[in-house]
Amino acid sequence: LQNLPDIRPALIKSRAPGNLLSVPELLEIVEIQSNSRRLLTYMAPRQTNAPHLWALVFQLVLTPELESALLAALEPATQTVKDDASPELRRIRKSLMSLRTRIREQIEKILSSLPDSVVQDRVITLRSDRFVIPIRENQKGKLQGLVHDQSASGATLFVEPMVTVELNNLLRQNELAERREIERILRELTARVGQKADCLQKNLDILGHFDAIYAKAAFSHDLQATAPVLNNTGRIALRQARHPLLVFRMRRENKATSVVPLNLVFGTQAWTLILTGPNAGGKTVVLKTLGLLSLMAQSGLPIPANENSELPIFSGVFADIGDAQSIENDLSTFSSHVQNLVAIYNQADANALILLDEIGASTDPDEGSALAISLLNTFTKRGCRTLATTHHGALKAVAHNTPGMANASMAFDAETLRPTFLFRADIPGSSYAFEIAERFGLDAALVAEARKLAGSDVRRVESLILDLDAACQHHREMSQKLEQESIAIAQKMADYDARLIEIEKRERDFKHNAQHEARQILSNANALIERTVREIKESQADKTVVQQIRKEVEQTRKELDGHRRFLTEKSAHQHFGSGDRVLSKTFHQEGTVIAVSESRILVEMGNLKAELPPGDLTMCQKASQKPVVPHPKTIGPSKGELPLEIDVRGLIFDEAVERVDKYLDDAVMGHLKQARIIHGKGTGVLRKKLNDHFKTHPLVKSQRAGQRGEGDWGVTVVELINNT
Repeated sequence: LQNLPDIRPALIKSRAPGNLLSVPELLEIVEIQSNSRRLLTYMAPRQTNAPHLWALVFQLVLTPELESALLAALEPATQTVKDDASPELRRIRKSLMSLRTRIREQIEKILSSLPDSVVQDRVITLRSDRFVIPIRENQKGKLQGLVHDQSASGATLFVEPMVTVELNNLLRQNELAERREIERILRELTARVGQKADCLQKNLDILGHFDAIYAKAAFSHDLQATAPVLNNTGRIALRQARHPLLVFRMRRENKATSVVPLNLVFGTQAWTLILTGPNAGGKTVVLKTLGLLSLMAQSGLPIPANENSELPIFSGVFADIGDAQSIENDLSTFSSHVQNLVAIYNQADANALILLDEIGASTDPDEGSALAISLLNTFTKRGCRTLATTHHGALKAVAHNTPGMANASMAFDAETLRPTFLFRADIPGSSYAFEIAERFGLDAALVAEARKLAGSDVRRVESLILDLDAACQHHREMSQKLEQESIAIAQKMADYDARLIEIEKRERDFKHNAQHEARQILSNANALIERTVREIKESQADKTVVQQIRKEVEQTRKELDGHRRFLTEKSAHQHFGSGDRVLSKTFHQEGTVIAVSESRILVEMGNLKAELPPGDLTMCQKASQKPVVPHPKTIGPSKGELPLEIDVRGLIFDEAVERVDKYLDDAVMGHLKQARIIHGKGTGVLRKKLNDHFKTHPLVKSQRAGQRGEGDWGVTVVELINNT
């Protein structure tokens, strides 16, 4: 809504019969109608996303006939009535244009015939809405006409020639007729506005409401403000709160990032907060921030604070901030404070917010602190939410020992001697008067003498506060560090969980594929066997031979079933025990099995302990055993004793090739037709060197990479020469 004029006075005027609204007033009514129409058009397709706004905008009443009539009669650019507003007005203005042209032509003819000695300036001008010629005063007899005006110096007379008097009279009559017609048109339009005044008033109210919502939204966006959570428990919880004026000021100075946010929580266990700390440390800003944000919240405005900030609904906000001394009213600084405190004492109830700046100051310290303690005790007993700043040490002790009261302070950097503007709960603060005085250049000897005069008790209290301050800073840094580590651990755990889910999925897929392949192998073998038996029958083979073949078929089927069970068991689970050394595929690291459950195995890998599925682990070494490496006997083993594979993972090529060559010798002697060399995937260097070695090996007929279920390219299957 670019412009929202206040048309309420015009609507009141339009309701009375015979009244007349001016063109600007009528055009403002057009603007309200236009805004209503555009807003309704804009919100209609967005009613689902913004149901509350639509419920408000839906009540707008459009008056297209009135809007069209006003726009047809009025010219917004010049704020005049159009020529086409009525046929009579069009006729009058056409006549006026013709008369002005005729008068100008006649006067120009007269002006051109007069010598320079008679004419002051050769221009045609207007006086009293009549066309005139400027004539020198001493030459007035040279032109017959009516004098309408004289220059300030008296040297020039403005004369209307007699030949144009009648035309000017006629022009004047037409101008009066024009004015009467314009008034008639405006009065008619005013009457039409009066008929729709109630609708227009309602639209104005809705547009004003919408404009207020938009203004709050724009304000919230500009300040990154949020709607606080209102409560009736008295709890105050401002999270990352900023004073709006401080934010705007810092922006103007290009220091927006230097605004230190306020985190303030109290009002449930403690009703009264005593805020101490250095001068110019931000105590008063804390008071004003709490007060202003409380008033903003109760005015329906979002506050410049993070989400989930909480504020009570206060019956009143009472503040004694600043110095109201007055010579005229015979008020001292202390008197002005007491006057405010009396008003607060008499009016504040349990639901009030009380803000007291430098309570008990500007008078005798002992008497001032005693008066402050009495007032704060009273406000605490009433249940008022009270925030008071002070430099009196006695109030810090009272806050520490009194139920319903608590200490708080503004932090100070003792190394740089500068305030940090950070709010700290539960810790009293020091005024740092001596340190600040030194920073501003006060003589060091003078400050040292002041420290002695302050006494040992003051020094002990200040020293205690400094120690607490240092401890608080240390704990804050540790807390931040632990929080960062906690976030990092949570991220790693989420990553590990995602990896475990992926591993379990791969394990299920592997098991399913292995079982499917085993069933396919068995099916193909059965088909082959049945076909062989059928062919034997068809060839009229001997029954004894057929029985022998059937025995062999049954034996083959049993072997295939055993192979299928082996694949299924291997794909689903390996048997691990406590103390076994295993290799994790996820972490690419060896570890020791600590505990075993049905679906998880707890493995210790250095400083890390993780629960992993069995499919993620590969056995490296059984507990209390040395690694088992196939070692062919000197005499060739039998086919039943010889393993079908050799595992050389983790060995260098020279060690691996020595063991593989011995194994291949035994395999050929044991009449094996093929063997599996398990070299692992790793970097692929061992696999490549072994494959190159097999190309020239006298016992290797051919070689190929393992297929799915055989170990993929982590295994090489070699076909051996047939020595039989």
